[in-house]
Amino acid sequence: MSDYTSRQTRHAFIAKKFSPYLIGKVLNIGGGGKKHLLEYLSPEEYLELDIEGEPDLKIDLDGVYPLPIDNNQFDAVICTDVLEHLEHFHRVFFELIRISRKYIIISLPNALTIVPNYLRESQYQPNNGSLVGEYFGTYSKFYGLPKNYPSDRHRWFFSFTEAQDFFHYHQSQLGYRILEEFSIGLEGSSVKGTMLRKIVNPLISERTYKNLFAGVYWNVLEKGIKDEQLR
Repeated sequence: MSDYTSRQTRHAFIAKKFSPYLIGKVLNIGGGGKKHLLEYLSPEEYLELDIEGEPDLKIDLDGVYPLPIDNNQFDAVICTDVLEHLEHFHRVFFELIRISRKYIIISLPNALTIVPNYLRESQYQPNNGSLVGEYFGTYSKFYGLPKNYPSDRHRWFFSFTEAQDFFHYHQSQLGYRILEEFSIGLEGSSVKGTMLRKIVNPLISERTYKNLFAGVYWNVLEKGIKDEQLR
């Protein structure tokens, strides 16, 4: 499974990997407001929700509750690398379950992958013209203590297995089952990284291995009908 390196290539990855789920009414939350996903697939109906750009629904997910969307409105809801930016992570996740009729596709980053940057003092280099540490963290884009108040940041620091445990915990309570779950980044993108993984893998548990090397946690949830628990 190949990695992706930008929002654009992530949309290409989503279309290729999850196309069987994305054939009816699809809502893409945090899609960027430019409908790039439609360059790769053609669902029956498609809406984007975002806080910026020109989406169909321009909404601050932390500021609007409940979302102005009916129960079971979309066959599939996509929410990739979004929840970690929100103060109301749990509340918005419950909303995703409510508004989906069938599938929810979610990705979350493994925050532990930034630890080596701190140990090596490897500074994050902004590509927007700002100075190191000015509006982003010194060693991480969305973590740390910027010198000025950031326009965006991650509100939650969690590992790969914490993300995994969260979705397993809520299965019975919210009436869904996990159809797929997998990681991005375990294989290594360089010879040095691949060799390191081969050396370390036999020495540690599977959970520790994923926490050290997995960059992103992905899942596909299939919803059951238990809307009375969501009200």
